[in-house]
Parts: sequence; C-alpha cells; structure tokens
Amino acid sequence: MSAESKQTTRPATCAGTWYPGDADTLAALVDKLMDEAKPSSVSGKPLAIIAPHAGYRYSAPVAAAAYRSLRGQSYKRVIVMAFSHRRASTYRGVHVADDLDVYDMPGGAVPLDRETIASLKKNPAFVSITGIDRDEHSLELQLPFLQRTLKDFRLIPLYVGQMSAADFALAAQAIMPCLDSETLLVVSSDFTHFGPNYGYEPFKDDVPKRLAELADRAAGPLLACDFDGFAEHVKKTDDTVCGYGPIMLLLRVLSMKGGAQATRAAFDTSGRMTGDYTNSVTYQSFVFTPRPPLFEEALRQQLLRLARETVTAYLDGRELPKADLATMPAPLREKGACFVTLQNRGELRGCIGNTEAIDPLCSAVIRNAESACQDRRFTLNPVTADEVPKLHIEISRLTPMQRIRDTKEVIIGRHGLLISLHGRRGLLLPQVAYERGWTREQFLGEVCRKAGLPMDSWKQPDAELYSFEAEVFGEAETTSHPGQTAATKPG
Repeated sequence: MSAESKQTTRPATCAGTWYPGDADTLAALVDKLMDEAKPSSVSGKPLAIIAPHAGYRYSAPVAAAAYRSLRGQSYKRVIVMAFSHRRASTYRGVHVADDLDVYDMPGGAVPLDRETIASLKKNPAFVSITGIDRDEHSLELQLPFLQRTLKDFRLIPLYVGQMSAADFALAAQAIMPCLDSETLLVVSSDFTHFGPNYGYEPFKDDVPKRLAELADRAAGPLLACDFDGFAEHVKKTDDTVCGYGPIMLLLRVLSMKGGAQATRAAFDTSGRMTGDYTNSVTYQSFVFTPRPPLFEEALRQQLLRLARETVTAYLDGRELPKADLATMPAPLREKGACFVTLQNRGELRGCIGNTEAIDPLCSAVIRNAESACQDRRFTLNPVTADEVPKLHIEISRLTPMQRIRDTKEVIIGRHGLLISLHGRRGLLLPQVAYERGWTREQFLGEVCRKAGLPMDSWKQPDAELYSFEAEVFGEAETTSHPGQTAATKPG
C-alpha cells in the first residue's frame, strides 16, 4: 500500500479493560451472552436498537438482549449514535470523522462508510472535531456485538453534542436518505446514574423500586417514539441519561419514518449486581421494528390505479370511473377518509381530501382525485392534460379522528392535528411538524394559524382538538409507514 493510500486507523482503546482484549475470549463471551439473553418479542427486521455501554461485566447482558434480535439479519451499513462523555457539552452538532478509515478491534477491522460520511458532512448539523473519540468508550463497546451478529457491514460513527430541537430535525433530515432496509441505527446509552458519585439522589428510600419506576417512566416515550415526551421526562425529573443526545436524534429520525414498533429487551441496575445501591447505574435496551402497514400492497396499487384513471379521465374531459362495489375488495368498500396529492416533479399541483369516513374508501379516492385537479389554490394555473404523464400521485389514508384530552398525547411524526373553534377548522398532516423541526407546542400553534385563529387558541376550554394518523403510499414508492404523510399538505 502506498503512503498516499494508507488507511487511518482508530485503535481499540478499551480492549482489555472495558471488555476482553483477546479476540477468542471476547467472541466466546459475546456469543454466550446472546445465547443466554431472553429472546425479544419483536417481529420484522429491526430498524434500530438502544444498548448500554458500561464495562461488560455490568451492562453486556442487557446489551446482548437487544443484539440477539439481529441474529440472522444482514445490513450493509450501521450508523452508531454515541457521544463523548468528556466533550459532548463543548460543541454543537454531530461529530462525524472525516479523517478515519477503520476501527481496529480485537475481532478484526471495521471499515467506515466514507461515501455516506461525505454525504452527511454536506449538512451543517455535522461537524468534525479532532480527538473527540479519543479514549471514548460509548461507541467502541457496541462494535464487538455488531461484529458477532453481522457480516461485512460498514460503520458510520456519530458523536452527538449539544443540540436544539431544530438541530435534531436538521441532522435527522440528513440521515433519512441513508435509511433503507440495509441500514441499522444503534444508539449507545446508559440510563439513570444514581448516587453521590453522580450528584443525583432524588430519593433515599426504596431505591431499587424507585429506580425501576424511573426506568419505566423513561421507557414510556421511547416505546411510543415520542421525541417531545422523552425531552419532557428528562426536564421534569433531571434523569441522568448520559446518551440523551443520541436518543433524541434517534427519536427524531423515527418520527420522520412515521414511528416504529418498540420493545424493551432488558432492564437491570449495577446496584442489583453489586448489592450496593449507594451508587447505581440503570441499563435498558430496546429494539425498534417497522410498524406494519395497514393496507396490503395489492390494495394500495388498486387505489392508486383508480386515482390515476380518475385524474386522466377528468383532464381529458371523459367520464370518470365508477367504483364497482360488487367486485371491490372488502377493505376498499369500507368507509374511509383520505387525501389525494398531485405533484409534478416535486411541485404541488393539487391536494384535496376529507377527514371523516362518510363514503367507501374507493369512492372517496375518486372524489378527492377529481377535486385535487380543481384545487382552488391553482385556479390561475390549473393542472392540465399535458401534465398527466409527469404527475406523481399519492394517497394519504387517514385513521379515525381521536379527541385529544391532553396535548401531551400528541406525538410529532405520528399524529396529524385538527382544531375546531368558533366555526373555524384547521388541519395539518403529520409530517408538517417534523419537516419544519417543530416542537409539540409549535405544532399546536401552527394548526391554529391554519384555521385562521390566534396561535394560542388551542388552550381555550372550548377548543376541540383531534389527532389522527396517515398511511401514505405513492406511485413511485408504495412502501409507507403509518404516521408518515405526503410531501405536500392540504392548504
């Protein structure tokens, strides 16, 4: 190898201290821990996991429970979201190494995905800071598990620093194009650090029970993929979750994917292991898998064909298709609410829908496809027959509206909002909030604005707030996620 092509390597600085330094001993330990771990009740290929990063004698069994779910799976790349215990508070953004090629581990070299790293570096949320991972263990301790469960993957190591809600949204938007069925997200985090050594003693009595209760409170928003909920938990309790930044980034990414099914794989504390709760660290691990689609692929395609036939017929001045309820599959005969969106090379050309399930879904698609061609926002420049070959059609199938009694129920990325007050109504589809990096309160304010109301109107006692989810499928890409919405919004 020439001097110009020599690889830059990061050594395994934690080998022999945090985990065994001998390759065979390490492999045997990791395999044994995964064999002994209780299988997680997950279905589908994992999108992401959260695993702890303490010395293996403490946290490895909990980590193994999450990593066991990866057995038999394959991924081409793994994005590990970690942080620097010493320097995370000293910089803003997400560090990604642009001068590193390989992590040199006892079990062999782990190559970096230089192409993806270069792509991320184009986003202003990503920075490169010399020495940020020097002697840092949070990322390195995940690699032996990845090496024992996966083959031939490339690594994207991320170290999350100080981030605002807008920063998390910006970083997540950069990560989204990297995500496919061959990409895994791994978050490295321990949970509550309790005791005088950590400056956190919110309770003195029944410590084991109280730590378990605090862990459950932290797990709640994770299981719901609730970005705002987890932030509120930490703000309210001052919970000393060291990987707060990586967890928040993961939750923002998952919200952009329309959420996920989450399972807690394991829970334990160092206090239980040592028998001394004077100082104790809580360990939890989680597995996130795709939420199953509400509609089968064949049914989505049938609705998309119906929408295109309607648009084409309307713009050609021909008779519109009719829904033959006698031959239509049962799910399409059921009453349903939906939006139909028309785009021409990414530009909105029409988006109309209904929020209440009054007609059969197939009939609603026909009606809304016709109405989308007449969207009043484009009266001066209506969609034309010449555009038909260029049009991309998406359908957003809405779940029934649910009355909101507590605004903390609203989960960014999963829920859309509808407000009704003083004869005015406003609606925003779910992805509007995460596209713009809104918090829950901002989302509530913006749906008021959409209705032509003051932005704090949602606080009024007589304001009626409703949430809903949307399953979106389009002609170019019909794989969708409940909670994810079209790229364009009505109004």
